[in-house]
This record gives sequence, C-alpha cells and structure tokens, in this order.
Amino acid sequence: MQQPLSETDFETVDAPSGEAILGPLGYPPGTGVAAELVRTIGDSWGKRPLHRRGAADISGLLSIEDIDELIDSRTLRVSQLWVCSMGRNLPPSTYMSVGEQPRTRSVGSTADVRRIMTLASEGSPDPVKVAQHLAAGASLTLNQVDQYVPALRAMCRQFEDETHLRCGVILFVTPPSSQAFSLHADPHDIIVMQTHGTKYWEIHPSLWERENDPDAGVRTLTMHPGDMLYVPEGTPHMAKTSGDGGLSIHQTVQFNVPRYDTVARRVLERSFQRFCEETGLTGPIPLPRGGAGEMADRIGPALARFAATLADTDVRELLDRHLESAVPPDRTLATGRFSAVAGADHITAASRLRRTAQLRVRSEGSRVHTVFGRRELRTPLHTEKALLTLASTEGPFTPAALGADLDEPSLVLLCRRLAREGVLAPVPTPA
Repeated sequence: MQQPLSETDFETVDAPSGEAILGPLGYPPGTGVAAELVRTIGDSWGKRPLHRRGAADISGLLSIEDIDELIDSRTLRVSQLWVCSMGRNLPPSTYMSVGEQPRTRSVGSTADVRRIMTLASEGSPDPVKVAQHLAAGASLTLNQVDQYVPALRAMCRQFEDETHLRCGVILFVTPPSSQAFSLHADPHDIIVMQTHGTKYWEIHPSLWERENDPDAGVRTLTMHPGDMLYVPEGTPHMAKTSGDGGLSIHQTVQFNVPRYDTVARRVLERSFQRFCEETGLTGPIPLPRGGAGEMADRIGPALARFAATLADTDVRELLDRHLESAVPPDRTLATGRFSAVAGADHITAASRLRRTAQLRVRSEGSRVHTVFGRRELRTPLHTEKALLTLASTEGPFTPAALGADLDEPSLVLLCRRLAREGVLAPVPTPA
C-alpha cells in the first residue's frame, strides 16, 4: 500500500495550450436544439432559407418569465440590452438607470475597484422603463445572451461541437403590431427559433439562389412556437408582428458558414505570409519615383516563385492547420460547480458518484497529469491506476471501487478534490 494522500499532494494548473480541449460528458436537457437543427437544414446549408414547423425543442430556451426575471435582476449592461423603435435604437438614457458609486473601497486590488466602479457607472436597465417602452410598441434586443445564461451557453457549446463553427445567441422581444427593423441582410447565417407568440417573415432570394435559381421569389411565412427558420448570410429579410398575434419572442443563433472561396483565400494568405517572411519580401517600399515598374521588378519574380512553390504545397496540411485554428474556443460549463464544491466534503467511500467530464491521464516523471477542460490536476505517481480507472468508468461508481493502490481515505480525498474541480458529481438517491 502506498503512502496516504494529503491535500498538499494536489496541484491544479491551467492545461498546456497545446492540449486538446475535452468536452463534458453530458449537457442539460433541452439544450441540444441548435445542434439537432443543423441536421434538419441538410442540403439547404449555406444556400437557401428553410422553414420547418415544430422542428425546435424550445424546452431549454428562455421563456417570457425568464426574460422578465433577467431584466428585473438589473445585471444587464448597455451593450447587452437594446430598445428599438421604428428601425432605430433608442437612447440608453431612456431605459437605463445609473448605479451609485461605491462609497468605500472594496477588498481587492486597485483593478478590482476600477472594474466595480465602471460597472456601477455604466448602469443597468430599469425594469419599469423597459416595460413602458415595450407597452408603447418598442422592441427589445438582448445581445450575447449565451455569455450570461448557462442553458444557452450549453446550447452553443453543443452547436460548436457539432459544426466546429463559432456562434452566439441574440434574443428579440417584439410587441403586437410592431417591426423592429426594415428589410435588411445579415452578415452571418442565422437559425431562428420561435418561443412565444407569432411573427410574420418576408424573405427574399439568398445570394446562392440569385446565382443558381432564377425561379426563386419572395417567401412569406408565419413563425409559431417551436418553429425553426434558417436564413443564409446575405439574405434580405424582415419580420413583424400582427395586432392579434400577441407579443413575439424568438431566439437566434448567429454563425458564419465557411465557403470554399473564403477558406482558400485564408489558406493562401497564410501560406503567402510565410513565403514573404522566408524570402525577405517584407518591409517598406522605397518612394516609388519610378512608378510601378520598380515595384514590379521585385514583386513580379517573387509572385512567380510563390506560384511555383504552390505546385509542391501540401494543401491538406495547410487546410488541417487552418481548421485547427478555426475551431471555436472551449466554453466553460460551470452550472452546478458551486453545488459540487459545497457537497464535496460529504463524499464518503460509499458515496455514489458519476463522472461529468472527459479525462486525459498521463504520467510524467513522479507526477500524474489529469487534463479536463482547460484545467490540469497534478498528483503523485501512485494515483495513476485510480485515475485511469476513473477515466474509463462509465456510469455510477463509489470511491472504494477505483483500485487497491490507494487506501480508502486517499481515494475519498482524491474524489473530493475532483468533485471540487467539477469533474465528479453525486448520483441522486431514487425517491
């Protein structure tokens, strides 16, 4: 039996930047809607608009009650809530209230104090004023909702796992007989999910349809709760509510579908930048007293040499490098983390636990490195067997089942530490 573990045997650090980010094992129910809708889009992906009735599971999205509580919480900032009327944003001063400046310094660094004072001076939405604007016919736009609503952050994480495309969520609340924006085209693709009321859409032919489908015309449709609408980048559209359809809420996932020409251009730009650095084709150009001829004498042969190198270029390698850099950054899913910290001290050898994150375990010298998400836990070498067992365990387990290389108190201590890191969670006892 190895020496028992103590708290000083554990060290948690940021995972090395070269480590692949491992996602969680599971997501909250109802947050997979955007990832599932990607498969619904099918052949229309990046080409033409698509409307599907009842295709969206809206159970994990924000309800009107959730939005009410969010605005009433006074946690939103000017950049996160816009009030729009007749196609323009209203001045924030008409619906925001500025918080009081702190009268005493908080405990922390000078930077902490400056941050707190900035947030206080920026202000937060006044729920009464916002409601008055809404009642008078103005629309609400909630930006970057995925950054501060855990369920929508999880939804984006699943979408990004499915597509390897960065995305974000914006939410629109429109009162009856209103229209926030006139006919316009977005510089990104969108998946719209109607969650409350109805909304009427007018959609003009997409860029792809204008080039490939001469019969494509203007579409009109009505969105009901649970409906999904996909609109490709650059497609002109507008939406409005009727007088009898009630207040409308829809949540939109924004992203950019990659296209062959843009990917090829980025790959060429990266390759050409490297070529210029290697051949010395950098630095300022002297004053062009001789016109373009002098520059052509230098740039022309260089372009010819670059074109020749392209014939021997490993395009697959360049594309792999591009796709690796284009993968979205990992989104931390912290829901339940504080409950895990609070409950870790109650874990015993008989506690039923489950793993909530994927683990990568490797030994190096006298330490074991266990990577999960963006973090790495370092432990003594004799914990390797228990951690490898844990990494391959599916379903509920107890600390006592993780191996004989550690005594029972050490196994409990290890599980408590992993629970505090958000890697383990208790299995609820059936009622």
